[in-house]
Amino acid sequence: MKFTHPEKIKNIETRGIRVTVILSTERSDGKLTILENEVGIGAASPMHSCKGEDKVILVNEGKFLFNANGEQYLAEKGCNIHIPNNTMYSFENIGTVTGKLLITLTPKVNETFSKDVNQSIVVRCP
Repeated sequence: MKFTHPEKIKNIETRGIRVTVILSTERSDGKLTILENEVGIGAASPMHSCKGEDKVILVNEGKFLFNANGEQYLAEKGCNIHIPNNTMYSFENIGTVTGKLLITLTPKVNETFSKDVNQSIVVRCP
């Protein structure tokens, strides 16, 4: 078991988004990374992809619009989003409160398993 003291947790702020590293790749021996994003009202990420990592996002607070492969997806508190590796996507907090996203990234997947860069994201809501 590994314990990370709260004073050693890293915070990064950019474009109205505060990223807190809950569990770093190094601390998990390369198995996963867990982040919390606090997203200001109207703040948005640029279109980007995670090369070699699948991502699962849980909306803990707020209302978000995700864009991927020409499609739009609405996700509110309680929804989870699976974003396959190499999928280009962005998100925007379209709600009236600061949003919170809990993000888990897995390590690089087996290249023979998934080579399609045009995969779509999956949103599931309660």
